[in-house]
Amino acid sequence: MNNGDNNNSLELTRELVKSGARSAEQIASEYLGRINASGDNCFISVLDAMAQARDIDDKARSGFDGKLLGAVVAIKDNMRYIGSVTTCGSAILTDKDTEDCEVVKRLKAAGAVIVGKTNMDEFAMGSSNATSAYGNVLNPLDRTRVPGGSSGGSAAAVASGLCMAALGSDTGGSIRQPASYCGVVGLKPTLGSIDGSGMYALSQDMDQIGPITKTVDENRLMFEVLSGKAMEKAEVKGLTVGLVREFEHWYTEDTKRVIQRAKEVLSSIGCRFVEVSLPSADAAFATYRALGNTQSANNLRNIGTAQERTDKLGIEVKKRILIGEYVLAHPEIAERAKRVKNKIISEFAKAFNLCDIIVSPSAPSVAFKFTDDRNNKEIVYSDIFTQPPSIAGLPALSVPCVKGESGLPIGVQLVGKKNAENVLFEIGKLFE
Repeated sequence: MNNGDNNNSLELTRELVKSGARSAEQIASEYLGRINASGDNCFISVLDAMAQARDIDDKARSGFDGKLLGAVVAIKDNMRYIGSVTTCGSAILTDKDTEDCEVVKRLKAAGAVIVGKTNMDEFAMGSSNATSAYGNVLNPLDRTRVPGGSSGGSAAAVASGLCMAALGSDTGGSIRQPASYCGVVGLKPTLGSIDGSGMYALSQDMDQIGPITKTVDENRLMFEVLSGKAMEKAEVKGLTVGLVREFEHWYTEDTKRVIQRAKEVLSSIGCRFVEVSLPSADAAFATYRALGNTQSANNLRNIGTAQERTDKLGIEVKKRILIGEYVLAHPEIAERAKRVKNKIISEFAKAFNLCDIIVSPSAPSVAFKFTDDRNNKEIVYSDIFTQPPSIAGLPALSVPCVKGESGLPIGVQLVGKKNAENVLFEIGKLFE
């Protein structure tokens, strides 16, 4: 299957396997060959893909026709797969899984071949995929640069054609930011719309599993399978589009191009633009750190012994645990963060009284280099546009939009009302 055209689309694969024109085993073998030949370090482990594929071929000959029949899909290595070790990008986890997580069950039921588990920032704590105990993932568009994180392995695997689609998890931008850096489509769905049972959570109040794909239509299909929710076609002509006033001081020449392109594309279908305000947006970074790190600290207390945590956990994880423990010891900080969270939720509600969707860049820059100064504000605050919707539990879709001066992509982020993924998919297709 040629990665340069649409031959690896999910729907075409389904038709090929259903008709017998190709077997799931043949397709899986090709993707395994690509993974073995790749030097981008996208995968921590490869699964029993050939056995899965042979089972799917047997079922297809008996009339089985799942929505993802024969599709080669990867999962982030914080999702349990029976018989594998779910590492979360850390050296501390070594026990084999005794059951599948819920999304794996849904992928299997739809006929997907789960080829492997993708590399990630350790315990999803990072925005570069440089904190993994299993080494850096390289951005296939420029191997001197990061793929983003924490779902960078998933985004890079899709971008380089090592799988047809992949799952990531997004707490503050961990699907959308790497999707922007790698030039692919990434969805952070409405909080709770996809069952996260069996996933190691960074923050139970914000974590959401979502799909990363080459196209918006493939993302829609993956979301339907994972959520069990059929997407009704939405009318998007003439919608009112909100631009966030408080985001403007973060805009660079590159991200200004994103806004200009959004205006061109959406004006062509009769959309009008209004300014909306999220006064607490700049406080989202501190709020996310306070609330997310307290839950992370609690989640990691029972993983390994104190000595193992000292010896095996990376510095970024230790730093965030210390922040979380400090907040736990000072409950007034957590209370203040909860008040800001409620303000952000309220401010989005007021904004959506004035508009139907909100548009912003997905990230404040293109993918940064491994050697760049990590004190650069566009690196420190690489989730500045993605954190506010996460705190509010809203759906947000990143779609490749423009290329920066370096020639690398930046995505446009489309934020919708709760459970309005169908609107985001229709708008997102306009940018392809």
